[in-house]
Amino acid sequence: MFARPILALLTLFGAASAVAAADYSLNDGIVTFNAPDDWPVIMQMTEGSPQVVAFQVKDPADSGTDEASRVSVTTRKLDDAQAFQAFVSTSMEKARQTPGYESENGPDGSSSLRYSGLNAKTRYKYRESYFFQNGIGVQLRCAHPVLKNTSAAWLAAFDRGCEQVAASLQRK
Repeated sequence: MFARPILALLTLFGAASAVAAADYSLNDGIVTFNAPDDWPVIMQMTEGSPQVVAFQVKDPADSGTDEASRVSVTTRKLDDAQAFQAFVSTSMEKARQTPGYESENGPDGSSSLRYSGLNAKTRYKYRESYFFQNGIGVQLRCAHPVLKNTSAAWLAAFDRGCEQVAASLQRK
């Protein structure tokens, strides 16, 4: 008796929480991924090396400030897995040089880094993940300012979107 209404509500909730996605491609289709379709593209370079797609993720709390949340997928042509490891090491070392760098724990593996640091006077949280696909090194970078008026719901949606991009990059 109660099962049908509850099942209907769960189905409706699941559909409402699903994020619509837009598809992107870099390096002549070697690297493909999707991102929430409400993330506007603010930069796109699809020729040469590196290639990049960058998104701005609107946070109502950053309205009227110079701060912006952004997500980028950057690719570089690399010769082999050893070159990829050098790419990851160099990128992680650069991240550790961020002013005010503080490492943060996360469920990521050895090819990922979560940290916070200062961008001018504002603290930002960063998540960087690295993938190697058919001679292409891929960096996913998610960054958002730590603002007192940012809602928990917005942070959860930002994290879900970043996770969506990471999961779509891992599918290949």
